[in-house]
Amino acid sequence: MVPQRATVSKVFGSGVFERYGSDVTLLESTTRNDDENAFAGLLKQASAALLNSYAREGFPYSAWEVKTLLIQALVSKEAAATQAKQFSVANEACN
Repeated sequence: MVPQRATVSKVFGSGVFERYGSDVTLLESTTRNDDENAFAGLLKQASAALLNSYAREGFPYSAWEVKTLLIQALVSKEAAATQAKQFSVANEACN
């Protein structure tokens, strides 16, 4: 699992540091309400997906896949929005 105070840059790797900085925690990222920003929405959904990958048997993404897909989606707003939507669908299916 992931420690509660773990930052997104430590959890997802140095590739997210430039976009999200060093002080946002994984838990904080799941409570953000700025989904109008494609990159913020991506982080929120990827963080939830990562936690679901650890906690929910049968979740469609492994932790490694979530981390990889987040990094790949940072190339553009369109890619971020598309990946955020895909994570959102998977996350909603858990409820």
